[in-house]
Amino acid sequence: MAVGTNMSVNIRDIAKAAGVSVSTVSKALNGYSSVNEATRAKVLRIVEELRYEPNAAARALVGQRSMTLGVFLTTGLAHPFFGSLLGGVDRALQEKGYDLIYLAQAQIGPEYSLVRHCRTRNVEGVLVFGFQETDRNFSELVEADLPAVFIDLDIKGSRIGMVTSDNAEATREAVGHLHALGHRRIAYLAGLKGSYVEKHRKRGFRQGLADHGLADYPDYAVGDDFTQSSGYEAMNRLLALEERERPTAVVCCSDLSALGAMDAASERGLAIPDDISIVGFDDIEAARGMRPALTTIRQDMPRMGYEAVTLLDRLITEEPEPASEAEKQVVLPTEWVSRDSCGPAPGAE
Repeated sequence: MAVGTNMSVNIRDIAKAAGVSVSTVSKALNGYSSVNEATRAKVLRIVEELRYEPNAAARALVGQRSMTLGVFLTTGLAHPFFGSLLGGVDRALQEKGYDLIYLAQAQIGPEYSLVRHCRTRNVEGVLVFGFQETDRNFSELVEADLPAVFIDLDIKGSRIGMVTSDNAEATREAVGHLHALGHRRIAYLAGLKGSYVEKHRKRGFRQGLADHGLADYPDYAVGDDFTQSSGYEAMNRLLALEERERPTAVVCCSDLSALGAMDAASERGLAIPDDISIVGFDDIEAARGMRPALTTIRQDMPRMGYEAVTLLDRLITEEPEPASEAEKQVVLPTEWVSRDSCGPAPGAE
């Protein structure tokens, strides 16, 4: 076995000796399943013979590409949305041969630059979730020549794309389902004010009311975030109304908000769905474990992650760039998931 390393040997030397591309060497060294075992064994044998030590700088020489993407989550990794989302991201990374770096939010300070962070880590493009147009790093990222795909934020730019769900159609259809169950007083628990998904979900909710000739009561639009605590507080505001003025059904901006709403209703002795029906949005894993199990709007989160990486790869590699804004936007359908938290309106036949 060779002892020590040969610092003069680089990844191109390995590729030449093995008779394969630099990209194949990189994938072989990083364990990608797309490289067959014979090729992997040959690459590893040559690595040992030439005493090559892969390092971050050497791995960045894949055809002058790093084959590395960054992901920036302003809400952090703890949100239940991201487990499924990143599952789809991982599948696409393996297919495309990329590695992924988490650009930790903890590094943010007064002098922090997301673009500089990306350049320092030698990422070719970045996936962004949770950004708002008012964020300090937003303009810099949009103006930089750095491919980026935003989840749930519609931004225009030559190398910028978006992946989202059809949020407006989802809440519009939710109102239709509740109307079919006899509900005529339907409230909405709102998400973060000004966010892309909140604007579209509220618009769809109001369109659903209009479709069925239902009143849009100002007192029925409550809530200000996607969290469980926001849903809890918002539902308590609704339940503080006179009993005859209370909604019989509530569409929530998220499953976490719905969980808070269910807690508030249960604390007041209301039976779900006999006294009030509750609809969530997302279909996180906990939704089916709630009691009663939560009726919700399912986003295809693994597909969102997969499509985000696929689109980002196109923005990085395609020349010329995609011809139209429509080609840089992916809008995915949602699915109504009927469980136990919705039922006929009280008194409905």
